[in-house]
Amino acid sequence: MKKILLAILAASALISCASKQQSPILIKRSGIKADERDYHVVQEGFGIDPKLKKYFLAGYVTEGMNKNLVNLLWGPPDKEFDGGLTWEYIDYKTGEVITRLKWEEIDPTTHRGVDWTNASRLTEIQGDPYGGSPPPPAFDDDGMY
Repeated sequence: MKKILLAILAASALISCASKQQSPILIKRSGIKADERDYHVVQEGFGIDPKLKKYFLAGYVTEGMNKNLVNLLWGPPDKEFDGGLTWEYIDYKTGEVITRLKWEEIDPTTHRGVDWTNASRLTEIQGDPYGGSPPPPAFDDDGMY
């Protein structure tokens, strides 16, 4: 009986790992959990624009974010080009690009009080802007729902 139970648990773990890795939804692939996002914004997010905070807390990438925020949401890119200024996230099942991100280098000394980790700002999102997730709720001018 114990062997059967162990076999079932092992099989279900393998299935869940395989389906997670093959998910085209980037936030589920390797992003931090929703309850952990709040910690990162409150504890480590000093100086983040309020609009960017709202998108980050909701689990969405938007123009203006730095590489650190995107990496926390979607994980590292599957491919990098142009010296790290172009990131691509690939659908493992089809091999097609889900989302391509374009970055510009930032001089951190010109942005006082803002955490420009990796000194780049997201300027363009090509492909699926939501990484396979449903569109975000509408935000008002203050970045609020």
